[in-house]
Amino acid sequence: MTTRLNDLAARAARHFRVPNGAPPSPGPWLITNSTGEIALAITKIVVSPADDDTCSTGLLAYLQLELGSLIQLDGVTVRYTEAGRLALSFPSKSSRSGKQHSVVRPRDQAARAAIERTILDALGIREEAQR
Repeated sequence: MTTRLNDLAARAARHFRVPNGAPPSPGPWLITNSTGEIALAITKIVVSPADDDTCSTGLLAYLQLELGSLIQLDGVTVRYTEAGRLALSFPSKSSRSGKQHSVVRPRDQAARAAIERTILDALGIREEAQR
């Protein structure tokens, strides 16, 4: 897994000039809530880097996360926003009318920020990196 995480960090550095310093940290990766209690443990991260053509659109990689050794979450992506900020995108599906509906998502913005910060740190990618 560490090799795949290092490959992702190298791809990010090459395509988007993301700092590629220290190697990714070992798991599990603990996410705490606003009171400092452990809210979630990510026990495994599998990274599938996007191909070069897809990377040019801002999609960097697909993630498969294992949560607390009990739940496997597929379809999370690492992306660059139009503003150049690294972000995670969570799985959704489209209705017949084309409206997007979340399949799974963080409960609120604080949860999203904590999850993004933890996963990006685990990947060895600095969040403030610019495109």
